[in-house]
Amino acid sequence: MADYSKLAKDIVEHVGGEENVNSLTHCITRLRFKLKDESKADTETLKNMQGVIKVMQAAGQYQVVIGSDVEDAYDQILLQTSIGDKNSSESVEAAHSTSGDKKGSVVEKITDLISGIFMPFMGAFTGAGLLKGFLVLFTTLSLLDKTSTTYTILYAASDGIFYFLPVFLAYCAAQKFGAKPFISMAIACAMCYPSMTGLFNDKEAVVTFFSIPVKLISYPSSVLPILITVYAQSKLEKGLMKVIPKIIQSIIIPLVDFVIVFPLALIAIGPVTDVVSRGLAGGIQAVFSFSPAIAGLVLGTLWPLFIVFGLHWGFLPIIMNNYSVLGYDYIMPPTFGANFGIAAACLAVFLKTRDKDLKLVSGSASISALIGGVTEPGIYGVLMKNKRIFICMCVVNGLSGIIAAVTGSIRTAQVPINVLTMPALYAMSGPAIIISMVVSFVGVFLVTYLFAYKNEEQTK
Repeated sequence: MADYSKLAKDIVEHVGGEENVNSLTHCITRLRFKLKDESKADTETLKNMQGVIKVMQAAGQYQVVIGSDVEDAYDQILLQTSIGDKNSSESVEAAHSTSGDKKGSVVEKITDLISGIFMPFMGAFTGAGLLKGFLVLFTTLSLLDKTSTTYTILYAASDGIFYFLPVFLAYCAAQKFGAKPFISMAIACAMCYPSMTGLFNDKEAVVTFFSIPVKLISYPSSVLPILITVYAQSKLEKGLMKVIPKIIQSIIIPLVDFVIVFPLALIAIGPVTDVVSRGLAGGIQAVFSFSPAIAGLVLGTLWPLFIVFGLHWGFLPIIMNNYSVLGYDYIMPPTFGANFGIAAACLAVFLKTRDKDLKLVSGSASISALIGGVTEPGIYGVLMKNKRIFICMCVVNGLSGIIAAVTGSIRTAQVPINVLTMPALYAMSGPAIIISMVVSFVGVFLVTYLFAYKNEEQTK
């Protein structure tokens, strides 16, 4: 077992110490630091530290790639330091700062925002998506009856987080924007309240708020309405804190939020974001309709690069918007082959290399990608150290993306992409998606083993 206590201590020391850390979060494989002064971090020492795969400075963050054990290292850092206390205060300070943070590009800020909102509940999200995928498989194979109470119970477990997605987004967005999180969650609950969904489903109902017409939309499973609503809530609360005496803020601010923000969400924010959501979905569909081959080629080829720079998070709101508007997503299937291509490249290096250290790294990275769907160890630990392998892998992944796109492959639930979920993906999208992933795996393996990797070019 790795000594996460020592690893955590060493990482904090070499990012400049606890006093140099503004905040810390983590995703599936990376510790994401926001440092006061990145020049104080000893990047070279961190890169060569046992247990660290890669160090990156991207998306306005100082990212230390750990791999699948990242949560253990993260927990140890919180135990050993007071950095956890800074995480919540940093969100509030960022949201209520008058000057704002000028560092980082717009893309970096958006990526940081999206990852910060979606990442905290991603484990529950993917687990529920996996269960939903297998329910599709079991009912397709007639192993489970949709009319049974067993199905009803399991479907509730798989669909609950998707139906009440605005509630999860509300809490995380409040943390990022500096709003009061439980008020944000209460507003999201009101959006999904049965009487509200009942009014939406009653096509003859005339809905008004003090004679102001209200155009209701479907808020369960939606993404944009609650995000914009919480942002507006944070700005309102900031203003109220300046004019309301502190002694009565805890009473007045929640009341004003409910009376002003929730109706504002129904009257203006919801309808506007609904138009934006449908326009976004329709626009992307038009691109795929114009040339699915080009769309699939671009997505499949560039997906590993998006992962390298953390830009893949930018697609998540679009994916969730597709689920909400269309009931399925068609953007991601062309990228599914990338997971298998990365696993295949690492497997080929594992079988061919004579370097013991590289054999250990490539073997574990292949398993991580193939079984767990976690690709960063393979990308950073093996493939980025040999550009020829990386380029060949991207090209083959592009061919896989073409197959998925031109055959209209879709995903109806947020299922992880690995060998264990292939039956569920087959049930959702049919044989074409399996063919595309097999093409990527076999093609990348053969190209890497026969041509791209040479033993004399040890990737140390």
